[in-house]
Amino acid sequence: MLIIADDLSGAADCAVACVSHGLHAVVALGDEGVEVDADVLAVDGDTRRLRPEQAAHETARLLRKHCGDGTVLLYRKFDSTLRGHVGAELARTIELRRAMHPADGRIVAVFAPAFPAAGRTTIDGRQLLHGRPLKETAIAQFEDAAVNSDLCELMEKAHLRSALIGLSLLRGDGEALRNSMKALAKDVDVLVCDAETDEDLRIAAEASMILGPSTVWAGSAGLARFLPRAAGLTGKIVDLGRRSFAAQPALFVVGSGSRISLEQAELLIARSDTIGLRIPPEILLAGNQSLEWREHRLKIQSALSQGRDLVVLPEEGPRLDRRMGSTHAAALAELVRPFAGAVGSLVATGGETARAVFDAWGIRRLHIVGEVEPGLPFSLTSGWNREIPVLTKAGGFGSPETFLRCREFLSGLEQGVASASGPRKGHK
Repeated sequence: MLIIADDLSGAADCAVACVSHGLHAVVALGDEGVEVDADVLAVDGDTRRLRPEQAAHETARLLRKHCGDGTVLLYRKFDSTLRGHVGAELARTIELRRAMHPADGRIVAVFAPAFPAAGRTTIDGRQLLHGRPLKETAIAQFEDAAVNSDLCELMEKAHLRSALIGLSLLRGDGEALRNSMKALAKDVDVLVCDAETDEDLRIAAEASMILGPSTVWAGSAGLARFLPRAAGLTGKIVDLGRRSFAAQPALFVVGSGSRISLEQAELLIARSDTIGLRIPPEILLAGNQSLEWREHRLKIQSALSQGRDLVVLPEEGPRLDRRMGSTHAAALAELVRPFAGAVGSLVATGGETARAVFDAWGIRRLHIVGEVEPGLPFSLTSGWNREIPVLTKAGGFGSPETFLRCREFLSGLEQGVASASGPRKGHK
């Protein structure tokens, strides 16, 4: 199975969904995955920060490189709140998949972006966040462009013909659902699937197998959780056993401007002895020529040398907005660049931030082990100079206590008593 994601946290979210089926999953940053031996390869295309035409071009390049074999199940991971260039990338994926496999009949995409475990649902073809259309939520205020909740309209703008698979059809007779999917696929490019629950996603995944293995499946980590079993891709789940890691400090790097992530960081600081280092955006943007920048780097060095867990996050302010997201992520990564050897574990919030830190430290692959909670994968660095635990999380995921649970989990790893939701090794 090949997963191509538009950011790192999404690649890890989908890969961990496959681990629960006994599959060995690896996340690769860009082209690093070409030599990886795994059941599931999740490639972070890092396209969300690009312009639409650049994102489509990079999508095509990755598909040509990694997806020449028609027997590979293809999953395009997109954000459950539709951030990024969903239409442009999905259109290019369908076009390339058809060109690469002309003998497989009319290839279509099955698009189900719901992630019910995180409050993202699709009703009547509209994407909702905790029951409200995306354009009425804080997501719309946080993003540069207007958020479109109407999935069929989103497809139309990308010059893709779509049809809606509504809840009544999904929850009705299974044979009627499969027949409808097959009939609609003759005339459209994308089947947009409603989903209010995980059971809806399971039904959609199983029914869509009627469309053949060259189908393009697309959506969030929600649908990805049900594809391996639906496609018969399962292995023997083997417990890795209890392992312990060096009792070095944990570094939390919070690059997301999401209010949820900032609240998680503040609660961790308030309820534990974790040190919080809040950095004004103007200092981040000033770079290492600034005296204040160098002072903050010294504070990081001091905390880690004392063996203290540390949270590094931008201080809230008018300049902390989505337009500066990649700039802030790069600045945070540069700030923590010298400390790769001083930490025992890493927690990174926001796909751009995680990718920037990994690039700065030279981490190119992650072996996915399990998850601490839904949307929070637990990985180990792979092919790096040493093996450390890594937790990655999308900015808007989790409860206020999520970072506290992360710290508790990592502390358990040091003692050899932590257990992720299925710390597993796939059966080859």
